[in-house]
Amino acid sequence: MDDFGNPVYERDTGAGFFLVVEAKAGKSGNPPGSTTSNADGQTPPDLQIEATNNLGVGSSLICTKPLGGVPGINPPSFDFSSSQVVEALNDFGCRFDVHNTQFPCTNNANGNPAFVKSDTTVQYCTMSVLGNELQFPHGDTLVTVQVRDTGGNIGFPQRLVIRVP
Repeated sequence: MDDFGNPVYERDTGAGFFLVVEAKAGKSGNPPGSTTSNADGQTPPDLQIEATNNLGVGSSLICTKPLGGVPGINPPSFDFSSSQVVEALNDFGCRFDVHNTQFPCTNNANGNPAFVKSDTTVQYCTMSVLGNELQFPHGDTLVTVQVRDTGGNIGFPQRLVIRVP
C-alpha cells in the first residue's frame, strides 16, 4: 500500500502484463455497462480508466493501435466537460474487452476460468498483454477507474499504483 492506502503492484518492467477490472451492480441494482470506448471520442464510455502518467508515447490520437499510447491525466479527473479527459478515457478503454461470468479472462488457483471476486459480474480485460504502446513509465503511476451502470449511475472510483523501479 502507498501512503494514501492505494494498493501497489510492482512490476520489473512497465509492459508484459494484463490489466483486469471487475465490476458488479451497485446500489441501483443495474448491471455494469458494456462500453469500453466510443468511436466519436466525445462520449465517455462505461469503463472509465485513466493513468496519471503517459502510457507508451502518450499520443493524443484515440485508439492508435498497435502504436500510440494513452495520455496521462494528472491529477486524476473524470470531468466530462473536458475533451482531453473524455478522449483519454476512450483511448485507454478501447484496449479492453468485456467478459461475463461464463467467459472470464482470468483463472482461479486451479487454473480454471473464473472471476477474481465471486460477487462481480463483468470483467474488463486488456485485449492482449500490454506492450510498448501502453508501457508504464519508471516510477509510480496512479490508475483510477470507475464504471457506469446501464442506468447511467457511476460507481465509486477505485485506485491502484503500478510501480516500475
